[in-house]
Amino acid sequence: MATINIANLTFTHKGNYDGSTSYVKNDVVYYATNGNAYIAKQGTTGNVPTNGTYWSQFAAGSGGIWNAGLSLGSAGQSVKVNAAGNALEFGTISSDYVKLASVDSTSGEVSFDGFFTSDYKVYDVIAHMCISNGTNWAKIFVNSGGSKVTASNYRLVASGASRDSGADATIKYSKWNEAYGIAHYWGGPAKFSCRIFNPLDTTTEKFIHIEANSYQSDTKLWRENIVNVYHSDAAISGVTFGSSGTLGIFQADLYGIKT
Repeated sequence: MATINIANLTFTHKGNYDGSTSYVKNDVVYYATNGNAYIAKQGTTGNVPTNGTYWSQFAAGSGGIWNAGLSLGSAGQSVKVNAAGNALEFGTISSDYVKLASVDSTSGEVSFDGFFTSDYKVYDVIAHMCISNGTNWAKIFVNSGGSKVTASNYRLVASGASRDSGADATIKYSKWNEAYGIAHYWGGPAKFSCRIFNPLDTTTEKFIHIEANSYQSDTKLWRENIVNVYHSDAAISGVTFGSSGTLGIFQADLYGIKT
């Protein structure tokens, strides 16, 4: 019966290539000069891994995976190519649009606070809400130091259109020096997107642009475009949503946008 040499059936990880180390067939090394891993074809000492007589390329751009230098990394990190383009490493993948928080409430006011940082200049809130039907409206407040601001320096302009079984209608309204902004001017279920610009800037007013729409029990289709201005150059820490009626459902996500 033939004798099988088990050593010939596997490879041995030997870490970084060292010119003074004696390697045997099937030893695998990482060669930092070009970021590749190589496997020995025969016994060799002092012959660099790019010498095809003694070595075969085992993996291209393998980086720390083969030299045992790639640690586990931290939660949420991904494997990526390093800055030199010759190895792999763990790191945080940069993104220009990042989900920061979520809210899922069935009653009362809701708030996103403490998520504004210097990492992002613009923030989006994408929301679904339901307030009591009738002439009720959704309110938006800015937060300062974690608390909503009700000082009378909210200003806004809005335009939109509605349609019911009778006819089309257009709307236009504005408010000056109110104690709140408006997120949506009609009751019932609604969806809206809210964009907040430069909340930490201390040199100018805070602009909040909202596009809202609703479809109310087959009676009215409604759409609005609203620009709210908080007339203060103070930084804001967040935003709070409420209603003149009952805010029954509020489901929303907050995103940060790099610009």
